[in-house]
Amino acid sequence: MGDLLPARNRLLAALRAADPAAEAQLREGFESVQLNLHARVMTPDKPIRHVYFPETGVLSVIQQMRNGSAVAVDLVGSDGMVGLAVYLGGVTFPMEVICQAPGTFLRMRAVEFRAEVSRNAPLLTVLHGYTQAVLEIRAQIVGCERFHAVEARAARWLLEMDDRVPQDELTMTHEFLAFMLGVRRQTLSAVVSHLCQQELIVYRRGSVEIVDRVGLEAAACECYEVIRDEFARLVGPPIPRARRELAAVQSA
Repeated sequence: MGDLLPARNRLLAALRAADPAAEAQLREGFESVQLNLHARVMTPDKPIRHVYFPETGVLSVIQQMRNGSAVAVDLVGSDGMVGLAVYLGGVTFPMEVICQAPGTFLRMRAVEFRAEVSRNAPLLTVLHGYTQAVLEIRAQIVGCERFHAVEARAARWLLEMDDRVPQDELTMTHEFLAFMLGVRRQTLSAVVSHLCQQELIVYRRGSVEIVDRVGLEAAACECYEVIRDEFARLVGPPIPRARRELAAVQSA
């Protein structure tokens, strides 16, 4: 039945597992686009033009404060979508959304997605589960930021980023990681240096490579497992990254 290639987005994979015809119907309205680093896809309080289902890239959701400061409040990769406000009936979004990791994204015009939600019952069920997961995870992150050490949070964030992109190296600077964690650059530099000393990561100018994922998981706070397990329960299994599938084949 049409395209049988594996879905590269977790929500689409869940929809296909529940009802292949419903997923095929939704796909008819998508276009595939490549986004570059820092490309803006949503502007605060402006009409939402498109919803995005990342396949290999990652989007950052950024909250701007009145004093000019800003903080990243969410990362969305192949595990989800950007544009839940459209599904909930909204036409604008109060935060900025930019591309944090370049890659491929499926997008659909907001008006078409709104119509699809109204007639595609299996899609509605998947979005219910995803919305619950997002709400629970944001509550978890509030507790994480209040009670967990910066290094444990940094390890969690690096693992979450690693789960979302197929590249071996994560493109990021000290400044951006400090921005994501809401800490000073000097604090973040000390954390990165310690993770490098433990041989969990290798930091090169503008990029991070995880060299001991098991060790990094041990260094991360409990929130990484909680978030991972809640997504699996409410949405479905993660999308395997291409390099992991290749490694599994090579070691067989």
